[in-house]
Amino acid sequence: MMNMNVNNEDGYMIVVVLMILSILTVIATAGTNNSITEQRSATNEQIHELSFYAADTGRAYVIEHVDLYHDDNITEGDGIDFPDKDNPAVSYSIGSLESFKGRVEYIGSGLVPRGSGFEVGKFMSHRYRIRTTGNGPRGSKSEIETGFYRIGF
Repeated sequence: MMNMNVNNEDGYMIVVVLMILSILTVIATAGTNNSITEQRSATNEQIHELSFYAADTGRAYVIEHVDLYHDDNITEGDGIDFPDKDNPAVSYSIGSLESFKGRVEYIGSGLVPRGSGFEVGKFMSHRYRIRTTGNGPRGSKSEIETGFYRIGF
């Protein structure tokens, strides 16, 4: 007759090991998914920054090009497109994937600001608005609107 051992626990360790492996697999999968999400988020942030900096470069472009805010651009509601006044659809490329374009608009004149060092009544403050659009990789786009003034007669 065969001896049957009722207290045989030989298969118990296999069940415990399989449960531990299952738990570790779930934890590893969750960690991988979290890592992928963080990487996508960081990439999206970087893409947005590139388009924002492209738009900001448009502001610097205006400062360097006085012909955009000189005495010929003092008609309220009128403006000059940049970088190509004759073709507003053209963008200025600043990298392989970044570009900008914009518009400088005259919004009026008034007294010179206090502390500007210019005599009130003798000089005028001519106010302008810059609207610039920066384009980045993957079709990203940022828009910046900034005001500035120049002192003149």
